[in-house]
Amino acid sequence: MGYDYLPVNISNIPVGLSLDCKVYVEKGGEYSFLCENVIVTDSLLERFRVATHPYDSVFITSNYLKKFLENGVDLGWTVDELESPKSVSTPPPSPKTPLPSPEFEKVKKQYEEAKSESERIIKNIAETKKVNVPESNDFVHQIGQKLETNDITMIIQSINGIRRVDEYLHTHSLNVAFLNGLMAKWLNYDRQKQDELIKAGLLHDIGKLLIPHHILNKPGRLTNDEFETVKKHSVYSFEMLVNSGIRDKFLLLGVAQHHEKLNGSGYPHGLKEKDISEFARVTAISDIYDAMVAKRVYKNAQSPFIILANFAKEGYSMLDIKLVKLFIDHMIYELKGKYTLLSNGSIAKVIMINERNLIYPLVEVEGEIIATSPELHCVSMYNADVSAAEIEKIYK
Repeated sequence: MGYDYLPVNISNIPVGLSLDCKVYVEKGGEYSFLCENVIVTDSLLERFRVATHPYDSVFITSNYLKKFLENGVDLGWTVDELESPKSVSTPPPSPKTPLPSPEFEKVKKQYEEAKSESERIIKNIAETKKVNVPESNDFVHQIGQKLETNDITMIIQSINGIRRVDEYLHTHSLNVAFLNGLMAKWLNYDRQKQDELIKAGLLHDIGKLLIPHHILNKPGRLTNDEFETVKKHSVYSFEMLVNSGIRDKFLLLGVAQHHEKLNGSGYPHGLKEKDISEFARVTAISDIYDAMVAKRVYKNAQSPFIILANFAKEGYSMLDIKLVKLFIDHMIYELKGKYTLLSNGSIAKVIMINERNLIYPLVEVEGEIIATSPELHCVSMYNADVSAAEIEKIYK
């Protein structure tokens, strides 16, 4: 007796399931044996994905259908569709563009206004080589107020948005200021200490104003000499603050040490754990996150999920473990329910982020829950006020 071959979406096969049957892969209308009588593991699912790319489905014979249903496996189609199961080669449909809420419109407007103010302040520093302390203090206070009165998730959504390459320094400075402010809230700092940490984020990179543009924006790999020049920017930032009359020790150390690493591999002085201030440890995390989430002339933007996964995998030897954990935990919470742009062009809502697999969250596309994977992954967060056409234009 012959049996029909039935598709099972790989994303719906749970780890730990006993596959007491033969599993097949379809290529050109022919079904090839893949494995049988195995326990599903993450590595096995990855093997399935590689073998079936780009369709993301394996096949079983129809005599095992009942057993799969009893085990609670969602086949991706209903038994009523057995005569003509839905095509497994069709990518998930792109949902309607989510409309921005009035509250997000308000936060986005405030963020754009803050970005313009940050640009003005940075331009003034570039011209005078000094920080206007009263002006920067007022702006830092405004940032703190925005963190107090607005939905934090919407601020993060603005930070994760796509930016133009030519606005990097002032936008990066503003974003690190916001991220430092968020970390201060999560660390339960008082308002004065929070403002100082925000100021460290805003001014940490002003020394780059003294680095030649052709080095900062070089599209290729820096030479050793060029990299040594770039490494001086934190010292230049420190000197500009001192020359502006700033004497706050925590602020100065936060700026001067934000590229130092706990294992001694950082710069400019190769300091180790006991010699690196808490402001510098916090600013390092904010700086790395925003630098990685941004598109630059020499690199593409990365999704927050890749960045958090990198923090979890590699950051512990270089960054403060407790601060990294705090940052990851809060960012997981804030990213849930937000929209992300997938590698197939779809816009999806983030449903769940697994701490053990940060890079591939569960997402929802038009009511369908999908486990992202190397074949269908998150490219960037999606801001509802940016159209798909604008996204494509900016990425080109």
